[in-house]
Amino acid sequence: MIFESELIAGVLIKRYKRFFVDIKVKNKVITAHCPNTGSMMGLLKKGNKVWFTETNDKKRKLKYTLQIIEVDGNKVGVNTHLTNKIFYEALLDRKIIDIKKNKLYCFRK
Repeated sequence: MIFESELIAGVLIKRYKRFFVDIKVKNKVITAHCPNTGSMMGLLKKGNKVWFTETNDKKRKLKYTLQIIEVDGNKVGVNTHLTNKIFYEALLDRKIIDIKKNKLYCFRK
């Protein structure tokens, strides 16, 4: 998936108030917007590697947005605003091997 701005790597510290995550980047802590309002059970373990983007939009309250969390070597996109775009790109790139009604999708790496 191609993001509008460069992905920046960090380490998850915590999520709070549903929309905020603290991320350690190098030797500082930043607060990023969490666009996923779900529980994200199993993803929010302190120390998980994360990727986020930065914006220069002066209208936004937070400069950063959480995009991906890595769990057990698997990267999980957590920005629900990008779901359709990710799926569409996977179809175009022929990364989806099989689609069956009421079944999980199989992806090529």
